[in-house]
Amino acid sequence: MLDIFIIIIILLCLADIFLVVYAVNCVNKKNKLKKTEISLTSLFEKSEEKRIKAEIERDKSATVISSFNDGLIILDERDKIFLINPEAKKNLGLETDRLLKKSFQFLSDFQKAKPIASALNEGLENIYRKQIELEKDCIIELSVTPLNLNKNNIGHLIIIHDVSREKIVERMKTEFVSLAAHQLRTPLSAIKWSIDMLKKGDFGKLTKKQNVVVKSILENNERLISLVNGLLDVARIEENGYLYKTAMTDVREIIALAINSYKDEIKDKKIKIDFKKPDNFPKMMLDTERIRLVIQNFIDNAIKYSPKGGKIIISLKKDEKNIELKVQDFGIGIPKSQQDKIFTKFARGNNAIKINATGSGLGLFSSKNIIEAHGGKIWFDSKENVGTSFYFSLPFRPDVK
Repeated sequence: MLDIFIIIIILLCLADIFLVVYAVNCVNKKNKLKKTEISLTSLFEKSEEKRIKAEIERDKSATVISSFNDGLIILDERDKIFLINPEAKKNLGLETDRLLKKSFQFLSDFQKAKPIASALNEGLENIYRKQIELEKDCIIELSVTPLNLNKNNIGHLIIIHDVSREKIVERMKTEFVSLAAHQLRTPLSAIKWSIDMLKKGDFGKLTKKQNVVVKSILENNERLISLVNGLLDVARIEENGYLYKTAMTDVREIIALAINSYKDEIKDKKIKIDFKKPDNFPKMMLDTERIRLVIQNFIDNAIKYSPKGGKIIISLKKDEKNIELKVQDFGIGIPKSQQDKIFTKFARGNNAIKINATGSGLGLFSSKNIIEAHGGKIWFDSKENVGTSFYFSLPFRPDVK
């Protein structure tokens, strides 16, 4: 009987222990569930905060894109249209509901956007400020920028910048300059003809003092004629009509003629010209008159800014792809601070103005455009008080006759 009683007590103790353990486990589980619930609630709150922030940033980006004065078209990683801003829709007459999620080639469905689609079809790379005429007096500059995220391509940004107004103003300015220069040319030629007659004594012999005055008038008239011709050259460049007549030409002959045209100046300054003339040089298809102008500009500058008794070296060479001309002087050089502007309109170095105040600053601008119209390159290297070398290279195509 005692044994049974002991067993019952032991079982009751075990039951109590089990209940205590079970209760503790329940409490622990409840605490864990509570913690989990708190963690999930916190996670949801953080996710919601991030979602709200992302939406705010998205809305900000959309507002910025919509407010752009330029037309913007965003392509996704498959080059399908992801977004078109209002300016692009207005400028090109686009309908976004028809174009979103479609290839950019569908831009050709819209008459005004066809030239843009054609340009993009040639390749999205290396398009920067490419001028395209959409219609009369409507010109845009097209640029394409790749979009990268963590070095991964996520699409392209197409920028459409309307330059119609600037181009119209430029054209009006060019037309005015051309008209004014043409109007000035006739009276200046008449003045030159009259002064020449005076100088030759057609109206009677001039005194020594009169000769000095007439010579000064003639020199200034020549400068005005040179300036007018320079302005006309600039007008032709800006009208894209600068190459007139091309023909098979021997560059060596053009150089020889250019040197001969400065024989008086060369003699006055006692300058030695060393023309390293190559043998068996091939002829090329060139606009002879325009290339002669470039060579004359190089030689003219070299003479003006060389010291009396100086030396000028002219060299011409050819490789399989290009010919290259170099005109080197040992004169005043170009100040380093002004070298980046040397091929712009009316640009002249301060030291050059001190030596010769009458230059127009148009010669090198014209030369650059002539060479580039031939598909060539123009450049220089210079050091002040040491000298300057001007170069141009032109593509040599023996198959062109």
